Amino acid sequence: MEYVVSCVVLLVITYLFFDRVLRSLKVGNYGNKYVFVTGCDSGFGQRLAIRLDGLGFHVFAGCLTDEGRKYLSSNCSKRLVTVPLDVTKGESIQAALQLVKGTLPENSGLWGLVNNAGIAGLACFSEICIPEDYHQVFAVNLFGAIEMSRAFLPLLRKAGGRLVATASVCGRLAAAAAPYTVSKFGLEAYMDLLRRELYNKGVRVILVEPGAFKTTIYDVEQTVARVRSAYNRASEEVQDTYRAAMANHERNLNRLVASSNPNLDLVVDDYIHGLTSRYPRTRYSPGTDAKLFYIPVSYLPTRFTDWLLQTP
Repeated sequence: MEYVVSCVVLLVITYLFFDRVLRSLKVGNYGNKYVFVTGCDSGFGQRLAIRLDGLGFHVFAGCLTDEGRKYLSSNCSKRLVTVPLDVTKGESIQAALQLVKGTLPENSGLWGLVNNAGIAGLACFSEICIPEDYHQVFAVNLFGAIEMSRAFLPLLRKAGGRLVATASVCGRLAAAAAPYTVSKFGLEAYMDLLRRELYNKGVRVILVEPGAFKTTIYDVEQTVARVRSAYNRASEEVQDTYRAAMANHERNLNRLVASSNPNLDLVVDDYIHGLTSRYPRTRYSPGTDAKLFYIPVSYLPTRFTDWLLQTP
């Protein structure tokens, strides 16, 4: 028995060692590689665009606002090109595609597309959310990523590149507001299907599933105000059902934001590894909360998980 245990331990250690060595190998030649990042006005996307530019990549930074474009233009080299982009509008995506095609060298493709753009939406109880609350979040988090992927896949195939998407631990474990969580579960499903469809087509499909990080996706005052407004529009019976839970819900929103990890580079490091490693991972889960709570809990028996995450 001791011999068997020793062999298993040795095999695990050997696997981890070689896995680490393989993951550390880089593709190199960054100066000839082009990457498109959506949602670069702030947060992960902005930080990623700046760091990729610093590594020597040519970067297309999709920004929704003039402020976002001005900030990146003044803080990056001429290798970075800002692109006006609203991922909810097909004509905006097509205009971005034509800009990229006109910028790429002849007979070259796109090394990376990072579908980072996302919004939090209404952070309230599912019964209080109406269809418009779902549509608004799906338009950015899910359909925006799908349409960007569809538009740019021919260029990614041409370069044998990487398709990266920002999902969430809430796409593995339903533990947050319904519109956001359902959009991230949908994105996980889409990327899983796409990875299998592209298995022998030369394109790597990668998911980054962050825990809670301190970005502009949640403004506490605006979030609480929207939750209260949604609660007030609900029927009297629904209001009575959730009246006791509302005060606790608002406190939890404040705690979530206050306890969120401010180190955005933990997420950006995983994006960069996915884009630069010869052997990238299929999934990355940056954040202590993701690694030590959300992912492990997602494997627990359903009965225990439901008790642990029940609405108070």
